[in-house]
Amino acid sequence: MNSIASVFWNALLTATAVTLLAGFFVAAMPPVYRATAVVKGDSDAMLRIQSGDLLQSVVGTTKADLGKLEGWLEQLMSASADPVVLLKEKLTVSVGADPDWVNVSVEAQSARAASILANDLAHLYLKRNAKARLSPEEKAYLFLAVEESNINLLAFLQTNPALINIAAEEARLDREIAQFQNQRQRLSSALQQSREQHLAVTKRELGRLTEPGVVRTSQRLQALKVELAALGARYGAQHVRMLGQHAEIRAATELLDEALGAYGARLELKTLEYKGQLSQADEALVDRGVELDRLVNQQLELKGLELTKEAAVKKFEGMTEDFNVALVADAVPPRNTFGVNQLMLLGFVFLGSFMLMVILMMIRSARAR
Repeated sequence: MNSIASVFWNALLTATAVTLLAGFFVAAMPPVYRATAVVKGDSDAMLRIQSGDLLQSVVGTTKADLGKLEGWLEQLMSASADPVVLLKEKLTVSVGADPDWVNVSVEAQSARAASILANDLAHLYLKRNAKARLSPEEKAYLFLAVEESNINLLAFLQTNPALINIAAEEARLDREIAQFQNQRQRLSSALQQSREQHLAVTKRELGRLTEPGVVRTSQRLQALKVELAALGARYGAQHVRMLGQHAEIRAATELLDEALGAYGARLELKTLEYKGQLSQADEALVDRGVELDRLVNQQLELKGLELTKEAAVKKFEGMTEDFNVALVADAVPPRNTFGVNQLMLLGFVFLGSFMLMVILMMIRSARAR
């Protein structure tokens, strides 16, 4: 029994001493209060309230009247760190009970300082973002701007009907450009072949010629020359067979010359024809390229008109809508500190230290036995 009593009293004394020591530290810690103002804001309210520009304005206003913050923010403002950053660390912006509401909460070492900062932030946001009510004349002006932008857009589409189905127009131009490019490639190949054939005619390079009539006449002449060589081996130069063969060779040569002349003339005409067709294909490609560039420029102009209309509609709707930012509730100085309850914290310290001492002393007693 004495041993149990000794463990109990030692643990109690130790826990009491630890709790008293912790109490001194807790008492030395500055209190933290959180005050919350509630505003009705737009979709960007949370970002705007936390913006550096708005915080900087609040800091500047606060610096002009440091006394109203009861010393806590005065130390903050005179610190070497950036006061805007320090203030942002103490600021919490969250969605309120209503989806359109925004809670603006600030933590400070005094209840009054917390409420002042929260209200300054909320009221400055409202001042900057409240939408003024428009007069009937101003609303009419905005409406006319929407109508004018719509009329300009419709008139442009009527003047340029191809823009109504841009995809089809682009497909048509791309298809025609591809067709003319293929046609030009075929014509270039044919023109090159015609020039090569004409050069072969001029040089009488019979082996390179492809015209059927010229080829047959050339082959006939070559066959006659072969026969002449065979006859020459059997007969003299003045033999009737030799004389007849020479006559046939002269006739075939004349026929070949006529065929070459006719073929050369046809090649010249073909060359001129191919050149003309190539020129037409090039002009068509240039025209389609100009059309495509014009279509691109028209698309850019159309996009500009659409953006103008969109901006006019957005401005009209934004300036005439009923929704406005508004104050829902001012922040009031909180009665209680924010964070962990100090008494509860000390209670946990006491219980924890007491239990720990009991366990340690029981282990020590068991080892001593």
